[in-house]
Amino acid sequence: MRALEDLLTRSASNDFDEREYALFQLGLILDRSNLEEGDELAARRLSREQLRLRLSSDEQELVADHLSQLALRLEESRASAIWTLGKVEGAVSLGPLLALIKSIGEQLSDEAAYQACCALSKCLEKGPPIHASLRDAKLKIILDRWRLGGDKRLQMTASRATAKIRQLDD
Repeated sequence: MRALEDLLTRSASNDFDEREYALFQLGLILDRSNLEEGDELAARRLSREQLRLRLSSDEQELVADHLSQLALRLEESRASAIWTLGKVEGAVSLGPLLALIKSIGEQLSDEAAYQACCALSKCLEKGPPIHASLRDAKLKIILDRWRLGGDKRLQMTASRATAKIRQLDD
């Protein structure tokens, strides 16, 4: 648990590089905890203590809340915090992710918005979550703005997320 506490502390550091690397490491640990890809990369980038971490749903909920607060507070690390939030178990990350999109979605850079769309799509792929916020008008407005924006990569991911939400309505 000390390794997780250390990562959470470093992810809130005033030092941009330290914060970004801690977010990257936390993402690798979340991948490993959720049986995703990344073991080879994780083996090269994580300490022995970090490699032993397997985060439970409760621990991932704590991490998701921490990442949401970082994304709200640290504009320059929003894309990384949201990327890492996308590594949290889908059932745990959906609520905080939707709250972030609705509260600061219009302020996100194209990269942070892209990461938010990727995370949202990943949550929706894991099964049809029943979440009232998916039908929220503000969420749809923000996704439409991203879908119609100038960044092609963001347009594609926002379109995928929008299509998955529409499938849930069918």
